[in-house]
Amino acid sequence: MRSSRERAPLRAALLLALLLVPGAAGCGFLSAAGPVEEGVIEPASPAGAPADLDLGPGVRPLSLGPGDKSSPRVSPSGDRVAFVLDGYVVEKPLYAQDPGVRTEEGFSATSADWLAGENLAVLGPGSGRGSPAQDAQADSLFVVHPDETPEISEAVEGVRGTGAQPGGGSVVAVVETPGVGPEAALVRLRAGGDVARSFPADLRGRVSGLSLSPDGREVAMAVRIQSGRDDGRVELATYRFSEGEPRRVALLEEGLEVIGAPQATSRGLYFVAGEEGDEEADYALYRVPEGSEEYEPVRGVGEDFVPASIAVSPDGGSLAVLGRRSSRSPTDLYVLDLASDSLDAVTANENMEIKTKPGDLAWSPDGSLVVVVARGALPGPKVYGSPAKDLSSAFYNVYGVPVGTAIRASGGRQR
Repeated sequence: MRSSRERAPLRAALLLALLLVPGAAGCGFLSAAGPVEEGVIEPASPAGAPADLDLGPGVRPLSLGPGDKSSPRVSPSGDRVAFVLDGYVVEKPLYAQDPGVRTEEGFSATSADWLAGENLAVLGPGSGRGSPAQDAQADSLFVVHPDETPEISEAVEGVRGTGAQPGGGSVVAVVETPGVGPEAALVRLRAGGDVARSFPADLRGRVSGLSLSPDGREVAMAVRIQSGRDDGRVELATYRFSEGEPRRVALLEEGLEVIGAPQATSRGLYFVAGEEGDEEADYALYRVPEGSEEYEPVRGVGEDFVPASIAVSPDGGSLAVLGRRSSRSPTDLYVLDLASDSLDAVTANENMEIKTKPGDLAWSPDGSLVVVVARGALPGPKVYGSPAKDLSSAFYNVYGVPVGTAIRASGGRQR
């Protein structure tokens, strides 16, 4: 495997060659009649740029250049960030551009989470994928150690989904175990990834999303029921490792589905839900108060607010929310204070497209920063020589959004 120092000149040379080729995808604008317009890709802002004004004051880019980025995570030490770039995992100093490759290119990673000791838990296709004993869609969880030549070991097979502790350090995976007692188990990775403990879980169906509580003691899950009178409905369940049994928290009305993973907070369970199969559904933010078995809309966000993704803070007292004040508003990042039920905008988005997949929103361990993935929206119509799906993700980058009280008071604004 090439080292990061060997890869950097190679990638730079390939990028330069693409930029010099007339009509290269994303660089020239073509039509059947020939060139109709030329565009120049503006150089990226230097690493020391004070702010990215397209997302508001104080927001800084944490990555530069082309390539599809996803699953950004700040390390437990708070000074590094890792993310998936075109299917492989890189990590770098938070505000300096010195990336190091942690998995080989073509690894097909879908997520990366930090464990202790600068180790990473990476989800991707495993050696047993597609075997008769496992579902063809199941992945494996790998541990990547921070060596000069990164050592990668397959830790857990047959993974259907993962959740990480908000502050880093621990990861939980739901694994199907056909023919071995309960049909599923929760596997927990801690420390350097060398400790993996399995907890059998008698679930009523298939897990569609799960997260680990800030203290690491509890898993929150959305489960699609697959038998009985509630077949097809979604239930919210929690699993405390000390108790060893899942507990139903709430049963959703028929036709509702959970978007992403429910979040266990100091004020109960929070989740985003909407009408199943309706791409234009007005999703809403709900909560199940502590000690209750009934869910209710979160009134503090407003009736017209449309949430897309949520993530609980490391202290359990706040919720990062990607959403819109109304269906016509741009997507912004908000922070919901769970004690006061107040919602503050921490970005002032004018012309950026923010990714809203659950894995693309995360807190720094100290709670002072939220990382998102976004790209600039090109003004006016353009005609490219490649399909839109091949171009739309190429210029997403990772941004760090400060969410301290002072920043929220001065830079956030409600729409």
